[in-house]
This record gives sequence, C-alpha cells and structure tokens, in this order.
Amino acid sequence: MSTYEYSRRPQPSTQRGVAIITAVLLIALGSITMVAITSQQNLDMQRERNEGLIQQARAFGISGERFAAVLLYRDFQDGLRENTDSLDDDWAQTIPPIPIDNASIQGCIVDMQGRFNLNNVINVEGNVAPFYFEQLKRLLAELNIEQVKAEAILDWVDQDVNATIPEGAEDDYYTGLESGYRTANAPFVSVSELQLVKGFSSANEQETEDYELLLPHISALPVVNGPTPVNVNTATPEVLASLGDEVKPLAADLSRWDTGAYEDYPKCENIFDLAADDGPATLGGAERDLTPYESTLLFEQEVDSAGTGNEVAPKGTYDVRSRYFQVRIDVEAEGIKLSQFTLLERNNDGKTRVLYRSRDTL
Repeated sequence: MSTYEYSRRPQPSTQRGVAIITAVLLIALGSITMVAITSQQNLDMQRERNEGLIQQARAFGISGERFAAVLLYRDFQDGLRENTDSLDDDWAQTIPPIPIDNASIQGCIVDMQGRFNLNNVINVEGNVAPFYFEQLKRLLAELNIEQVKAEAILDWVDQDVNATIPEGAEDDYYTGLESGYRTANAPFVSVSELQLVKGFSSANEQETEDYELLLPHISALPVVNGPTPVNVNTATPEVLASLGDEVKPLAADLSRWDTGAYEDYPKCENIFDLAADDGPATLGGAERDLTPYESTLLFEQEVDSAGTGNEVAPKGTYDVRSRYFQVRIDVEAEGIKLSQFTLLERNNDGKTRVLYRSRDTL
C-alpha cells in the first residue's frame, strides 16, 4: 500500500468526533421538540382553563340576573307604598362582593325609567314627537351640552332621510366619514349606540365628554306601546328639570336622590349610598323630605305648593311606577373579569323577561 493511499483513510478519532457531534445534535433537537410540545400543551391547558373560567363567569352573571328578577318580582308581590317603585325599595341597593368558590360576584339594579328615553323623541309613525324632542333639548341644556345636538339624535331614529336644520345628520353625513356607515332610522337598541351619532363620537375627546355627561340621565327603551314615562321617584334632578319650565327651579327639592352618586353610572359601587333611607335630609343646608311619592297626584301637589299654578307636564309623561330595569353583574374569577348588563321588562303580573343582554359594554 502506498503512502498516499494510507493517508486518505479516515482516522478513528475523527469518526468518534463526528458521532459525538451528531449525537449531541440529535439530543438537542429532541430536547427542543419536547420543550415545544410541553409549552404547547401548557398553553392549550391554560387556554382551556381560561375558557372554563369565562364560562363560569358567564354562568354566575346569568345567576345574578335571575336573582335580580326574583327581587323585582318580590317587590311587586309585596306591593309596598301602593306598589310604587322608588329608591327605598329592596332592589335599590348595591350588592356587595359575595365570594363563591374561587370567584366573587356583585352588582346592582337601576331603574331605567328614572332617565329620559331617547326613543321617546319619535312617535309610532317614526316622526318627531314635539314634547319629548323639547324635553331632550331641555335635558341637554341642563347639562350644559349644546341643544342643537338633539337634532342629530332625532335624525338617527326618525323615518325620513332629511336632515333637521341646522345641525341634524342623515346618510349623506355619515357615509362621508372616513369609516362610513348609515343612520339607523330606527329606535336605539342601547345607549352606547349614541356614540355613532353626530356630536357624541368616541373619536372626539369633547364629544366623548358630552356622551359620558349625558349617560347617567338617558335610556334606550322600547316604544312599541308608546313613550315611556319618567318615574319621579327615581329620576335624577336633571331629568326632572327637563319635564318643563315649571318643574326646573324645583327639581333639586323634588328629586328623591340625596347625593350625586347616580353620576357614577354605569358603575355600581356606592350608587345607592344615600345619606338616609327615609325622612328628612339636607341639601344645601336645608332639610327636605325624601319620602317616595305614592301617586303622581302627590308629586303634582308638591309642585303646586311652590305656587306656579301651571301644569307640571302633560299627563302620561311622568309616573311613580316602572317597568324597565337594568341589571349590572360584575364577576371576578382568578383574574378573569366580566361585567354583564341586562335590560329586564317587568310585566303587569310582576314577571320579568330579558330584552337585551351585553357583556363588558352597555
């Protein structure tokens, strides 16, 4: 064998080195694969666990909703104070956090007829309802919001396609926006829909402030059976003032609210933290009676006692009973947070049905 031939034969040490490197690479690839598989399994398990927690939170939300329905039914059955609805009722209190296994649940019930129903501005034919349109403008003025914004609200729900002069808006305005859309030309489904209306856009800081300022005083309720009256026992002072010029100077005294806690809506915490459940309270240094009105006649007499001599507002625009209530349920379970909003309608037999349900948004 020649020297040249001998030198080309692989050396034993070189072969062992290649084998070791190959083995190390295989072990490394195997380890990487196992880590990837384990990580994916952990991720899948965590995802499934989170899904389970979300489903649990939703189940608790539904349970809270049913509990609220029972409270409203019991309130109807008890028939206290001539079966009126007021801030003295059992349902009108914040439910503190209640621990349930690995979760907690809290919430509140809010009378939606203590607010101005945006859908009242049109009649059954879909045309402007003059009294309620003027009431909306008075409410905006009471909150230092430009009254002309009521025109865009009217155009959003009315049946025609002609913009109200001078600040109304129909399809020609909305389709011209960067992300265009069309007017509903139908009643509001929820109050959050107002953020689509000209003058209340969530994309504009000032308009967002107006929306948030108006939010505690408005609702979006069905009007298939006609406009919904304002419950004077639960109405905010601003909503009472919007009933008419005769009521406006008396609104603070007529209101059964003793604090401005309603301004924190849609939050539940302390919203019903009244200074007193009943009897005299102070506002601006003067004592006033917070006893709920047991009839519209008593409300009218209190207005008349101020010596106005004028009609409070058209009959049927105010009442002392309510049909529509919103339930807010907040659930927290191991870092998962859920807020559920449910609009309930209570019928003449005291039974309730769900009209609208949303999660994490109004």
